[in-house]
Amino acid sequence: MSSETVIGIDVSRDWLDGFCLPEKQRFRFQNSPDGHARLLETLQSMPDGLTVGFEATGGQEWALWRVLISMGLNAVQLLPAQIKAFALSMGKRAKTDQIDAELIARFMVVRPEGGRALPDEKLQFLRALTVRRAQMVEARKRLSAQISARRKQGMSAELEDMDSSLKAFLESQISELEQRIESVIGEAEELSATCCSRQDWQLPAIIQF
Repeated sequence: MSSETVIGIDVSRDWLDGFCLPEKQRFRFQNSPDGHARLLETLQSMPDGLTVGFEATGGQEWALWRVLISMGLNAVQLLPAQIKAFALSMGKRAKTDQIDAELIARFMVVRPEGGRALPDEKLQFLRALTVRRAQMVEARKRLSAQISARRKQGMSAELEDMDSSLKAFLESQISELEQRIESVIGEAEELSATCCSRQDWQLPAIIQF
């Protein structure tokens, strides 16, 4: 095992659970600005050259990620599938925040190249747009199902007008987001070359954080 200091952090909505190798030190802080500051104090007391890693958690790790990078720390994001496969290879089936933090740290010791660096601001903005579009599409899908159910129940014309207005609003929002996504992709030659089609709103792996 490498003697380099490696920190695995399990990020949840409210908490940051950490595990440090080789010291095997554990810590827990709130996932908040105050918790981030306390975490930085802990990390700054450790040897230089440490690496911090955490799983992609639907964006809950992004604020922490930016803070760590702004302080000059090497912080990387790991795919949940990687950690899950690593856990299975070690025979770990139990799942708690502390266990996950330790698994992340041990994975980084074995696979130090396995993490992703923080993307530039354009990619971050593109990800935010695609997430927002997915939310709008899901809302439109739910509304369409509700409209269908209400029509079977013989809803009033007034309710149908309200539903139609809401659906039109969602569609306009989706259209606007798609135009902005196209614009951002068009401004980045790397993204334009990576995307197979401008209508592929799932987008390539390069921005699936």
